[in-house]
Amino acid sequence: MGIRRGSISTPIIADGLVFNMDPANRASYPRIGTTATDTVSNKNGTISGATFINTNIKTFDFDGTDDSINFGDSDLFSFGNGSVDSPFSVSSWWNMDSYLSFRAIQKVGSSNSEWRINTVNGGSFRFNLYDNNNSNYIGITSDSDFSSYQDNWINVVCTYDGSSTANGCIAYVNGSILATSANTAGSYTAMHNLSAEFNIGQSAFVGANTDANGQIANIQIYNRELSANEVLHNYNALKSRFE
Repeated sequence: MGIRRGSISTPIIADGLVFNMDPANRASYPRIGTTATDTVSNKNGTISGATFINTNIKTFDFDGTDDSINFGDSDLFSFGNGSVDSPFSVSSWWNMDSYLSFRAIQKVGSSNSEWRINTVNGGSFRFNLYDNNNSNYIGITSDSDFSSYQDNWINVVCTYDGSSTANGCIAYVNGSILATSANTAGSYTAMHNLSAEFNIGQSAFVGANTDANGQIANIQIYNRELSANEVLHNYNALKSRFE
């Protein structure tokens, strides 16, 4: 049976899946235009500068300066109410032209941040959750930089159990748990449901020349914590496309 327009185009786990942006699925991106669509909740994102690459992989290329795909603000992307957090998971595929300051996926603003997945100036990986502003956060940082992953496709998955502790955050690369340490600052109770926009490839408050320089393909968001076995299942379901 052929894939229906708007359906999930890969054999990934569907339980708890609330967002699926996959440029290999024409329902998500029809090969032309400036709109990318999430095929689960039908959220539209505006493509600014990012270039669609129509190879077997089907991906978007970001120039590291001002390219982005912006899905705006929605309750779909928020996992805290200021008092308690709820679990969530984010999966994405990257091919970094530069492993430094690869601002992959975030819901952040100058003073209203919620969560962010990226590498920083020194090249280490971080998964941060913010309590109302950028001074109070919990999260994890990789024990080594991401230089060995540059110029290769990798699957990056972050999961969070909703516990309001850094220990509740786990990162995976290519189906295996990434070695990380806690990264915290200030006082953290929970994320807030704020107006920061969900943005792929560009950080709203860091500025130019610190955005994603490379390719980002499909992205999934789950409203629950994926298990290690589920992360590995999704990686194995898609890896042949990126080899």
